[in-house]
Amino acid sequence: MIKVDNLNKSFDGRQVLKDISVTYEPGRCNMIIGASGSGKTVLLKNLIGLMKPDSGEVAYGDRKLSQMNYAEEKNLRKKIGVLFQGSALFDFATVIENVMFPMEFFTDWSPAQRRERAQYCLEKVNVIGSDDKYPSELSGGMQKRVGIARAIALNPEYLFCDEPNSGLDPYTSILIDRLISDLTKEFNMTTVVNTHDMNSILEIGDKIGFLHKGSLIWEGDRNTILETDCTELRDFVCANTLARNIIEGR
Repeated sequence: MIKVDNLNKSFDGRQVLKDISVTYEPGRCNMIIGASGSGKTVLLKNLIGLMKPDSGEVAYGDRKLSQMNYAEEKNLRKKIGVLFQGSALFDFATVIENVMFPMEFFTDWSPAQRRERAQYCLEKVNVIGSDDKYPSELSGGMQKRVGIARAIALNPEYLFCDEPNSGLDPYTSILIDRLISDLTKEFNMTTVVNTHDMNSILEIGDKIGFLHKGSLIWEGDRNTILETDCTELRDFVCANTLARNIIEGR
């Protein structure tokens, strides 16, 4: 579980996050949604520890991130998997080498053990027979799958996904959504997904938090979001639906 208490963050006098308090639970796809500039990415970076808040706390279980020493932070890093927006695979490394990469830093496993674990993770995301290919030889959807395999390589307790469907076609996006949801429940991970994709929200949103101008103004799930009385959220939902209909030629 991740608990956020009264989190605030500003840049050059402009407050980007305003008194955010929220809890993210294991075994669920916890979604951060909102328009561009609403503070989603800044919140995600504060959760991971890539940024430090001006005030407030992020706690993993009963341990506050701000109070962890170097050894405790390093141990936490082993429990965190991250799927980056652009997959962030290394062009110079093969598929299997990309997935083994975090194991080289955080484990003392033998090369054979690392390869075995990497192949297991690739099988989990249905990437078969591509061990020796390079990212440039894969489709965008396959690159995302390899990114997910790398993110779960260390069997993390926490999985963070930044715009996982960015650049993907609608069908592939649905497959990636379902894969993230299935892995979350299978491994009981605390998964946090940063997105503005309405399809993803309605497909896997077990818990949804809507950010508007840096404030968390609504929480719910995919079953309640379409019934909201929150004007700003209704505008966000309608804008996403309109854009999707235009793209699909309706």
